[in-house]
Amino acid sequence: MTARGGAPVPPLLRRLRNFVKTKFVKFGMINFSTEFRIHKRGDDASLSWRKRKKHFFILSHSGKPIYSRHGDEHKLAGFSATLQAIISFVENGGDKIKLVRAGKHQVVFLVKGPIYLVCISCTEEPYESLRGQLELIYGQMILILTKSVNRCFEKNPKFDMTPLLGGTDVVFSSLIHSFSWNPATFLHAYTCLPLAYATRQAAGSILQDVADSGVLFAILMCKNKVLSLAGSQKASLHPDDMLLLSNFVMSSESFRTSESFSPICLPRYNPMAFLYAYVYYLDVDSYLMLLTTRSDAFYHLKDCRIRIEMVLLKSNVLSEVQRSMLDGGMRVEDLPVDPSSRSGSLSHLGEPRLATDSADRLQEAFVGIGGPGGLWHFIYVSIYLDQYISSEFSSPIDSPQQQKRLYRAYQKLYVSMHDELIGQPHKTQFRRDKNYVLLCWLTQDFELYAAFDPLADKALAIKTCSRVCEWVKDMENEIFLLGASPFSCSLHAVPIN
Repeated sequence: MTARGGAPVPPLLRRLRNFVKTKFVKFGMINFSTEFRIHKRGDDASLSWRKRKKHFFILSHSGKPIYSRHGDEHKLAGFSATLQAIISFVENGGDKIKLVRAGKHQVVFLVKGPIYLVCISCTEEPYESLRGQLELIYGQMILILTKSVNRCFEKNPKFDMTPLLGGTDVVFSSLIHSFSWNPATFLHAYTCLPLAYATRQAAGSILQDVADSGVLFAILMCKNKVLSLAGSQKASLHPDDMLLLSNFVMSSESFRTSESFSPICLPRYNPMAFLYAYVYYLDVDSYLMLLTTRSDAFYHLKDCRIRIEMVLLKSNVLSEVQRSMLDGGMRVEDLPVDPSSRSGSLSHLGEPRLATDSADRLQEAFVGIGGPGGLWHFIYVSIYLDQYISSEFSSPIDSPQQQKRLYRAYQKLYVSMHDELIGQPHKTQFRRDKNYVLLCWLTQDFELYAAFDPLADKALAIKTCSRVCEWVKDMENEIFLLGASPFSCSLHAVPIN
């Protein structure tokens, strides 16, 4: 076990290490499917519960269990009390507990006033990633209840918050599942569905008209991807709020069956107050969200929705959306090969310029599966736009397990590139292991994360990344939402206070 700062490990923390080993390590851990399921049976004495590789808990400062990813939180009261005792012991000593290591397990703590969040994991994800996931879980709770729930604990320290979250287990479980596949959970950026520029403009114009009529935010989405959005001039929306809001809508079956008007809180916008969200599914995948501060605005928002729907149908926006869903996004196999492009285009970031005769000897297309240069996948983040584009998965990364492994490799790369302890941030990183060659390139305008065949040539990988950036630039009218955006600049998000 390690304690940050080099201080002696207190006896109670030693007991936590032994406790975690007893509950998890000695029984071993097994891989399990990433398919979304809710497990509501078992407690900390259950062998199947102990075999889970990643647990999330929410509890109150009095030790009352509020939520558990696996098992029945009511049967985990003793386990929650132990976690609460650890946190309280450290706080009584004038310190804050953040991380405890026990063998292959990490126990990550996040204290938010009277709410405690804990993650126990042996997935080898970085501490920063796990803490960020706890921040999002806390944000999801605030979206449902607002931060004013703290007042209930001030009046009654033993207040039971569980009934207030009744029926929302599926929302939290859906969010936790997204930690294994959605780059938005660590990039703090959003992604758009590829659409023709004129199509997106048609949708954006009517949304802006609605926003000008008194709607705070008007958002049109297809699953987890933005089609278009607009907002009032004085309002800004954080991409994390968009992630939590879309997760709330998509994981709640009631929104799909009829038009809904529901109180919600955007934790980055104002964690203390409710907004009101009008939600309407236009088809099986596409839905409209209209947000307002007025609790009596249902009929006004309904009229706005009718206007929007008429324009979308007249402009064939929804049919274009369905076509884009079928066609998919950018594929590495389609990356243009331009023999005339200058080699060594990343040399100004510290990479050596390639000699012309050496570059000429490199094959323009890597022989094998994937794209040119052995490219398997990439994520491009526009810092100015708070948006990212991710290439479609294809062979050899065509199974959920392989995609999850690559996702976690990107997580580690992201954390290492944004390590605040090293002072001057990295600009480039090249990493090779048995699974991939990973290359990251950071500038003031964008970030690029790319995965290559593990045998890919370094010089050719650099050259290929330069081509990816040129390709994205050529396609930006179709893959990004350009122009004024109500999203705040937030690539490196700050915690919710």
